[in-house]
Amino acid sequence: MSHKIAEVIESSTREVIAEVYRDETPPPFGSWVQVTQPDGTTLFGLVSHVEIGSYEPNRRAIAFGKTTEELQKEMPQVMELLRTTFCAHVIAYPDADGTFRQTLPPHPANIHAFVHACTPTDTRDLGRPYDFLRTLVRNPDPEVPVDDLIVAVLSNVYVAHGGRHGGEEELIHAGRALSRLLNDDHERLHSILRRIG
Repeated sequence: MSHKIAEVIESSTREVIAEVYRDETPPPFGSWVQVTQPDGTTLFGLVSHVEIGSYEPNRRAIAFGKTTEELQKEMPQVMELLRTTFCAHVIAYPDADGTFRQTLPPHPANIHAFVHACTPTDTRDLGRPYDFLRTLVRNPDPEVPVDDLIVAVLSNVYVAHGGRHGGEEELIHAGRALSRLLNDDHERLHSILRRIG
């Protein structure tokens, strides 16, 4: 497991919102993250939104005309007022036997639970049978372009399976699952697959 990068600040059975620790890089759009529960169970989610903003919701950041390096040197307090958060759709968890269930978990993640970026091995394990694609396609977040999220997710799957050296075969399996979900809308499917890689 990778080191912790964030902490859950809001939670439901469908999603978690996590705040990224100041010295960490936020997980990329469409990547998998895992939330470690105090009882040892783990929830897996797909990052669907990353945001940088002010700690105070009614106060926006303002332009200073300085580079990030200049701000950190001359006005470090300004950087202390910013935070990075991300939303991840929780759509997989291992059952008591260790088998991944690609569905919503029975309980939400705990507030203040630690969030870790998933490894390529985790990403490979979370692929087939691609039941999580049904959740993304049939119940999309209205604020996120679902096709763009699917492109990002499948791009990560492609890379985790070796890219040109094994990833193409995995994309065929994902493409078949996606074709059924899109009701054989071939133009939409081709648009998604063209953007992967």
